[in-house]
Order: sequence, then C-alpha cells, then structure tokens
Amino acid sequence: MKISTILDHIDSGHMALPEFQRGYVWNRDQVRRFFKSLYLRRPVGGLLTWATESGGAHHRGDGTLAAGVVKLLLDGQQRVTVHGVMAG
Repeated sequence: MKISTILDHIDSGHMALPEFQRGYVWNRDQVRRFFKSLYLRRPVGGLLTWATESGGAHHRGDGTLAAGVVKLLLDGQQRVTVHGVMAG
C-alpha cells in the first residue's frame, strides 16, 4: 500500500491509532536515519494493523472514525507520521 493511500485512510477515518498507542517520540537523529534509509532504498519495515468494527474501536485523537470496519495502526506510527509531515 502506498503511503499516500495510508494518509488518505487516516484523513477519511478508515485508519486510526488505538488509544493505547504511545505518542510520537522520534528525535531528529532517528528521522535523519529513516530518510537516509529511504534514500539508500533500504527496507524500512512494514505496518501492522488490526481490522475491527469502528463502533467498538477506542482510538487516539478527536477525529471521527468511518462507519463499518476500520484499521487500527499497531506498528508503524513513527514512520507514517514522518511521511505525513513531509507530505503535508
């Protein structure tokens, strides 16, 4: 899945962070290493999501979840956040 698709899913309420997920914690050096890995075309890891009904999903933030099944991002938040900041 492309990062632009993931960001679109987040914007539309089809993907969110579960309430137990920690906040953004990367420092500048970690972000630099991440971009260096992207530049050198090294693997940067995958994402782990959990598909669940939006009605019972407890998520971080004040955004509204889409009706039906949503994906909660269990692993990959730091990488997605860095991409989102650069795209936005």
